[in-house]
Amino acid sequence: MTATDAFRGGRRRFLAALGCLALPLPGRAGELLVGGAGQRVLLAAAADAGGPFFQAVDGPPLATPTRGHGMLPVPGTSELVLVARRPGEWLWRVDWRRGEVLARAEAAPDRHFYGHAILSTDGRTLFTTENDVATGQGVVGIYDARSLARRGEFPSHGIGPHELLWLEPDRVLAVANGGILTLPETGRMKLNLDRMAPSIVLLEMPGGRLLAEHALQDNTLSLRHLARSADGTLGIAIQAESPDGRPVVDAPLLALLRDGRLSLAEAVPGLGGYGASAAACGNRFLVTALQGHTVAVWGSDGRLQREIGLPRPAGLAVDGNEVLVSNELGLIARLDPVHGTLDPLVERAGVRWDNHLAIVRRAG
Repeated sequence: MTATDAFRGGRRRFLAALGCLALPLPGRAGELLVGGAGQRVLLAAAADAGGPFFQAVDGPPLATPTRGHGMLPVPGTSELVLVARRPGEWLWRVDWRRGEVLARAEAAPDRHFYGHAILSTDGRTLFTTENDVATGQGVVGIYDARSLARRGEFPSHGIGPHELLWLEPDRVLAVANGGILTLPETGRMKLNLDRMAPSIVLLEMPGGRLLAEHALQDNTLSLRHLARSADGTLGIAIQAESPDGRPVVDAPLLALLRDGRLSLAEAVPGLGGYGASAAACGNRFLVTALQGHTVAVWGSDGRLQREIGLPRPAGLAVDGNEVLVSNELGLIARLDPVHGTLDPLVERAGVRWDNHLAIVRRAG
């Protein structure tokens, strides 16, 4: 397939997806996100003409210094940790109900954030993915989860660590090392495309000892976002790179770590190779193909189940059997991965939703 063919295919998907969404839109998000077990609130980072912000979709917006990325709700509270988009310099703990910043931290000297964090099960310790600017090696930062005071770090055993996920709470931590070096002074410029080294590592916690390291044969496939299916399979969204500068036409979007083996899921032609976000719903994995205007659905066995057209899809959030998806054109919709349908919920003209969403339930 040529780059022109890919463009035409992507344009066809884009126009088809627009046709699927030519439906009347319901009212406010706050009216839509009410479940039988209590009110549910959708959290999102975004940007519009006024700049980047974070908000509970039915609450007050909170301006951020730069675009936010990973969101980490604190269980049992109206608080969450928000991490700057890579290469980021700030880390916030916010009250999403009031739209207030409760604590702030800046990246340590010669460090920057890579967009994600995870909490210990007691909620007291926060782990973040970071870069050691001097060496180019990834580290996992350790913070007091409430004050955001930095306590230390340990190696991520790779370059460009991105998302983290507990495989065994407080005991085994999975880290997706994207393999791409970035620095604050050069922004999002990728500095090592000719020598990328993506990997999935498993670390023994709390000390960070390396237990296992997994890599694909193709080192141009950057491993970024993580999700885990009900049967324990780890799904990894891929963002393919082109060291020679040519457009990525066809590339895998999903890798699977299953029974100690890292492999590629079934390929989907023409989706452009950029998996913006990943989520698991039961034993299904969903990946938003931003450039291919599609949400792709696989079984945990790696077999492709469905492609669902959506222009510029971005974030995913799962609550039980329900999936919500956002896009960069201001839309948030309910997605049915079994039947392949989309039910538009929210439309905000001029809003570019970022790569991640989170669903929380109001306490009380």
